[in-house]
Amino acid sequence: MNAPQLQAKPDLARLDDERRLAVLRQFKVEQIKHLGEHDLLVAQSLAGHGNVWGRWQTPKPLATTLVSALREIDFARRLRVFMAKEEPTAAFVDQSVNEGVLALTRIALLMRLVSSGGYDHGKARRLKPSSIATYLYSSWPRITSRALRRKADDFAAVGLFRFLDEADLLEFNAYKPTRIELQRLDTLVARGVWVDAPPLPDIRHSTNPSQKPVARAPQKKPEPHLPFPEDWLAEIGPRVLWIVQEMGPNLLRLLEALPQELKSIDWARDHSTIANHIARSIAEHHKRHPWRDRAGQPLLPPFPLNTSNGKRGSERREWPPRRWEHVVNMSVTLQAAHLFIALLSSAGRIGEISTLARQCVAVGRDGKDYLEGFTYKLSGNLFGDIRQWPAPEILCQSLGQQSRLAAAMGWLPKRMQDGLPQSPRFDNGLWVSIGAGGHVGENAEIKINQTLTILAKRLDVDPNPGGVNVHAHRFRKTIGRLAGIALWYSPLVLKRLFGHKGIEMTLHYILCDSDVREEAEKVLRELRIMHCAEALDEIHQAMSDGLPLPGNGGPGAARIVTAVHKHDEQLRQDGRIWDDGSAYDLAFLLTAQGQGWRLVKKNIVCSKAPGEHGLCQPKRSKGEPNTANCKPDCGNRIVLLRQRRDTELVVEQYLDIARQARDEGQMLVLAGIMNNVRDELENFVDLKAKYLADTGVQSLLALCDGPEATETAA
Repeated sequence: MNAPQLQAKPDLARLDDERRLAVLRQFKVEQIKHLGEHDLLVAQSLAGHGNVWGRWQTPKPLATTLVSALREIDFARRLRVFMAKEEPTAAFVDQSVNEGVLALTRIALLMRLVSSGGYDHGKARRLKPSSIATYLYSSWPRITSRALRRKADDFAAVGLFRFLDEADLLEFNAYKPTRIELQRLDTLVARGVWVDAPPLPDIRHSTNPSQKPVARAPQKKPEPHLPFPEDWLAEIGPRVLWIVQEMGPNLLRLLEALPQELKSIDWARDHSTIANHIARSIAEHHKRHPWRDRAGQPLLPPFPLNTSNGKRGSERREWPPRRWEHVVNMSVTLQAAHLFIALLSSAGRIGEISTLARQCVAVGRDGKDYLEGFTYKLSGNLFGDIRQWPAPEILCQSLGQQSRLAAAMGWLPKRMQDGLPQSPRFDNGLWVSIGAGGHVGENAEIKINQTLTILAKRLDVDPNPGGVNVHAHRFRKTIGRLAGIALWYSPLVLKRLFGHKGIEMTLHYILCDSDVREEAEKVLRELRIMHCAEALDEIHQAMSDGLPLPGNGGPGAARIVTAVHKHDEQLRQDGRIWDDGSAYDLAFLLTAQGQGWRLVKKNIVCSKAPGEHGLCQPKRSKGEPNTANCKPDCGNRIVLLRQRRDTELVVEQYLDIARQARDEGQMLVLAGIMNNVRDELENFVDLKAKYLADTGVQSLLALCDGPEATETAA
C-alpha cells in the first residue's frame, strides 16, 4: 500500500515510567501489601490514578480508548454490587467494604508496578492501565466480595483471599476472567510482593472413586457477535446515506451559522425566552437558506425520521427543525450516521475508530485517500501502533462532515443558561458527546454502541437486528462475511483490512460460523462457474463472428476450445442454438459443479477437478489441486487472455535488461534474464514462436547457450 508517512503519536511511555518510578522512589514494592490508607493514597496519586480514596481514576493520556464507565472506578460501590448477591447482612456490608477497598487498592498498585501480564508462562509484561481498569471493574470485586463473605465469621483474622474455599476456586476457575486473576494473584505471591493467596488443594488423602463428584458450575461461554442480516442492512443503508448526503450538508450550514446569529441573545433571561429567540433564529435561517436535496428540490425525509424525543406531547417527527431540541437531536443522528459508515467502510475496531482525529483522511503518494489512525489490541505499545486503511469516497465525505460537525458543536452552548462558549469546548477528537436532550458533554467521548442503537430507533428500523442489539463489532463480522463470500483470496484481503497479525485470526471470522462457511463455499462454486462461462462465451463469440480465437495460453487452453466446438455441434444436432445459458451449462460440466477452475494467481486458472490427475500432486494422487505447486507444462493450466498483455510487457522489459547486460559484459546476468524470458513465453505458444523467430532474441540466446558464456561464468 503506497500510503503517506504518518507523524508518530507522542510517546507517553516515558511519562508512564516516570510515574512508576515516582512511586518506587518513595515506597518499596514489597511494602505495598502492608501500607495503610494514607500511604496508599499517596502512592496512588504518584502513579497518576487520582487522589481520592477508594476511587481508581485512569486519565485519558494513559488509556485513550477506555470507555467512560471505567475512567473512575468506585471500589466501594462495585463491592456493594457483588456483595448484594451474597445475601449479606447490613452489618456485614458495613464492616467489609473498608477492608475490601483497602485490598483492591493494594492489588491495583501492584498490578501497576509489577510485571504480571502477558501470554507466556513467565508473566514478564506489565499490564496496560486500560487492562487494569477493566479487571478492577469486573473480576476483582467479584473475587473480593466472595472472600469477604467467607471471612464474615472472623473479622479479626489476618488475610482475606486465603478464606476462599475449594468450591469458590472451582467456580472462579470455570470462568476465564476470574481464573486469570487468581493466577495473577499466585504470580504476585511468587514475585514476593503478596502473601495472601487462596489455599492450595489438599492432596494428602486419596480420592474415593465412589464419592459423588463435586458439581461444577457451568462455564459461561460468550456468544459471538453475529453479522448483520442482509434485509436489515438493505433497510437501514439507504436511510443512513440520505442522512449523510442529503440532510448533512443542510444541517451543517445551520450549525456553522448559529453561533453568529445567537450572539444577540441575553443569556440571563429565562429558559422560555431564550428558546423562543433560538427558534426565531432557526426560522430566519430557513428563509435565507431553504433546505434542498442534491437535485435542488425541497428536502423531505423519504422515511419516518424522529427529530424529537416526544416529551410533553410534542411531535416526534416534526419537519423541518424549528427548536433547539430538534437541532441537537438531528446532530446526534448525523454523527451516528457518520459513525455507521466509518465502521462499515473500514471494518475498524471500536478503539481504532473512536480515537480518530479530525484530520484523519490524507491523500497518499499514489493519489488515493487513506484513513490514518492507531491500533491498540494487538500492539505491544501502550499507546498503539500507526495504522492505515483505504478510504472510499463515501467514507471521506462522512469523516469530512463529522469534522465540521465536531468543530461547529464546540462553539455552541452546553446548556442554554451557559451561553456561547468563549473558546471551542472540544479538543481535536473526531467524535463529540452530544446530549439528546439539549445538553452537550464536556469530554469528547461517546458511547458508541448506545449511539448506534439510537440511530436505528431514529431511522425507524429494528434496533435489535437478528434478535441481538446493534454492536460495533458486528460491522467487522459483516465485512468478514461479505468478503469471505464474494472475494477470491478473501482471507488475505481481510487480513490486511482487519489488521490481523496472523491469517488464523482472519480465518476465524470466516469459518467460525457454519452458515457463513456454507454460504461462502456455495458462492465460491458459483464464481468459478461464472468465470469459466465468461471464457467460454468469448471463444464462442469469436467462432460465430469468424474472428481469431481469444489468445488464452497454457496447455489447457486447447481443451476448452475443443469443448466449445463439441458443445456447439451437439446443440445443432439437437435442433437448438447457443443461447445465454449454454456457456453456463458447459461451464457447470467442465468445472465439476464449481469444484474446478481455481485461481492459481492473477489471470492463471487451474481447471483440475477433484478425481483428476495433475502435475502439482504426487503420483497416483487425485485429491485437491496444490495450486502452490502449479507447473507451467501441466495440462490443467490455463492462462487467460488478460495475462497476454502483461506477458508481452514483461518480456520487453527483460529484453531491455538483457541487451544492457550484453553491452556491459555481464554474462551471468544475461543468462538469468533470458531464462526468465523462456519461462514467461511458455504460457503462450504464438508469443513464443514470435520472439524466438526474432534475430535479436536469437543472438541473445546464442550468447547464453554458447561456449563464451560458459568461459565467462568460469
